[in-house]
Amino acid sequence: MINRKPDTFIADVSWSWPKMDELDELQHQNAVEKKIKNMVGSYKEELGPDWKEKLLTIKEEIDWFKQNGLAHPSFEMKSGGERTGAELTD
Repeated sequence: MINRKPDTFIADVSWSWPKMDELDELQHQNAVEKKIKNMVGSYKEELGPDWKEKLLTIKEEIDWFKQNGLAHPSFEMKSGGERTGAELTD
């Protein structure tokens, strides 16, 4: 056992809460999508302070896919077809 002075013990105390996993990741993603679409949430809130850099990285990825004749997975619909943008204007 290590003997410590009572006046220094507080420096050795730390609190750590475990990170809880999402109960249902799909429900969480749907909620985030709706919050952003309905303007009650933000990319900054969801992605953190470097949200602009993260979105620019995603744009670069999408551009690379297009330049190489590939469809980015984010543009694939459940039916297997590719989104054209027309279905996004509801």
